[in-house]
Amino acid sequence: MLRELALLKKRAVRKGVWFRVLSHVERSICYLTMRAVSTVRSKKLLKTLSSIIEKLKRALESPINFLTRTIGRQLAEPLAQTAYCWGHPSALKWASDEQFIRYLTICYINTPKYYNVRTVDL
Repeated sequence: MLRELALLKKRAVRKGVWFRVLSHVERSICYLTMRAVSTVRSKKLLKTLSSIIEKLKRALESPINFLTRTIGRQLAEPLAQTAYCWGHPSALKWASDEQFIRYLTICYINTPKYYNVRTVDL
C-alpha cells in the first residue's frame, strides 16, 4: 500500500492534483505515513489512507474514462435491451462491451447540445 501511495503521490504532484485535491491534513498523513511506517497495522490509518488513495485515483482518472464509467454504461444498457427485443440475441453482450460503451460515450460528448437528446444526470 505504501508503494502504491508513493507512486500515486509522484503522479499527482506531476499533474498538479496533489495540492488541489488533498487537504493539508490529508497530505500530512501521507507524508508521515510514508516516512515513519513500513507496514500499516492500524485499521483507522488503513481506512484513512484507502480513502485518500481513492480520492487521488479519481482525480487522476481521465475525463473519458470517468464519462465511460458513468454515462456510457447508462447509455449502453437500454440500447442493448432494445436491440435484443428487436431480435438480436447477442445484443445483451453490448451492455458490457467496453469498446461499445466508449463509442457511445464519445458520441454523447460530441452531440450538439441543441439536439433533443436524452441527458443523463450525474
